[in-house]
Amino acid sequence: MSMHTILLLQSTHNTSGRTYYDFDTVTLALDHVASLYEQKLQRENPQSGQIQYRAEDLFRFIDSYKEFVALVFEPAHQSYLPRDKEWIKDRLLAHFSQQNSAPPISSHQQHHHQQHQKYHQGNRFHNSRRW
Repeated sequence: MSMHTILLLQSTHNTSGRTYYDFDTVTLALDHVASLYEQKLQRENPQSGQIQYRAEDLFRFIDSYKEFVALVFEPAHQSYLPRDKEWIKDRLLAHFSQQNSAPPISSHQQHHHQQHQKYHQGNRFHNSRRW
């Protein structure tokens, strides 16, 4: 997935909290989504040396946002197509399954069940600005 991607995030109804992140690829955007959650976990659990979570935990984090949208450049259309939270979640599962490092998935989710842990190192985003 090498398409330019812009993440648009708004955590609350307050529009002053809108932020966007600019990535060269969908993969980098997906890594950053996981990184955002891991940073939150580190802030909440500063004494923890190792962060572990399941896919459903990451999905609840995404769902907690008022807006969580990816604009993905589609060369065939020469435009950016909006992708919703469900698209992002599906791509996260595929992305981490492909890396063989996916967070475990609960039995009530529709996707196949694998027991993996996700460990992420560093931020890979290019730009962060308010929109």
